[in-house]
Amino acid sequence: MIILFVLVVFLLLIIPHELGHFIVAKLSGMRVEKFSIGFGPKLFGIKRGQTEYIFSAFPIGGYVKIAGMEPRDRYAKDGFYSKPLGARFAVLFSGSAMNFLVSIILFSLIFMIGFQSLDLEAPVVGEVIKDSPAQEAGIKPGDRIININGRLIEKWQQMAEIIGKSEKEKLHLVIQRGKETFEVEIEPKYYPEYKRKLIGISPSTKFVRYDPLTSLILGIDRVIFATVLIFRTLGGMIIGEVPAQFSGPVGIVQYVGQAGRLGMIPYISLTALLGINLGLFNLFPIPALDGGRLLFLIIEAIRKKPVEVELQEFVHYIGFLILITLMLLVTYQDILRLMR
Repeated sequence: MIILFVLVVFLLLIIPHELGHFIVAKLSGMRVEKFSIGFGPKLFGIKRGQTEYIFSAFPIGGYVKIAGMEPRDRYAKDGFYSKPLGARFAVLFSGSAMNFLVSIILFSLIFMIGFQSLDLEAPVVGEVIKDSPAQEAGIKPGDRIININGRLIEKWQQMAEIIGKSEKEKLHLVIQRGKETFEVEIEPKYYPEYKRKLIGISPSTKFVRYDPLTSLILGIDRVIFATVLIFRTLGGMIIGEVPAQFSGPVGIVQYVGQAGRLGMIPYISLTALLGINLGLFNLFPIPALDGGRLLFLIIEAIRKKPVEVELQEFVHYIGFLILITLMLLVTYQDILRLMR
């Protein structure tokens, strides 16, 4: 099952990405010679028109071979460099765009399927922390807090603010349990990890589901939120506020297996997040990636003439060696973490 989970994730990450390059290249009139799922030796394939569609031995990536992108083939008819700058830019950007689109669809699917979410509307206790002030006072899951120090409580957030900002040593709570109502006194406890006073309760959960249009809007919002969060995390790594942590194929396999065992929603959510990460990673100005090639196109637009082919290929070659080295290091760290 883990192998199946991993295979589906890789296909959802790889095929849309390469399909984005393929579709835009075709629409731009470029000659696509090969569409490959996987790297390495060819396992099997079929040729349709000018394009050969193949499956290769190692399904951890893929590529689209467009005529004219090799140095010796730069001036090929209907090749990559025979088309306008805007068309070339669109071809390179389209792979990541497809990753973002798939992530939006996956997040939207989660909102349409529905899931359990914290109910921050009703002030109903979902869980009581062991040895907390709430447990000592006899509060149980399902209890509804209707009054604190004479103030009527209508929402969970309202209750949380009163408790967090309380200056009195003890709070007077009115609790509803079923048809019964009783009163308790609780002294909030300061929790350093949360930097606030708490009584040791968490909200209840409710099942939420949205219509397709609302789900699509929420899916777009979730992709934007995750993208911003990734950039903030990277910024934190650069300045040293967040420890640098990366995962390669081995780590991804581990996380996918764990998400698959937790259920469909965590599995779909992780796949969507991986899609966002892949889309962003490919847009970074790193040689040998789409972002590195986009950088050369930007330089071309500024200079009004393309960067020499030999220089581009040399930079991409060095970048490829660096990427392979980093991949090996990250894989080594993943294996060490698994062994621990």
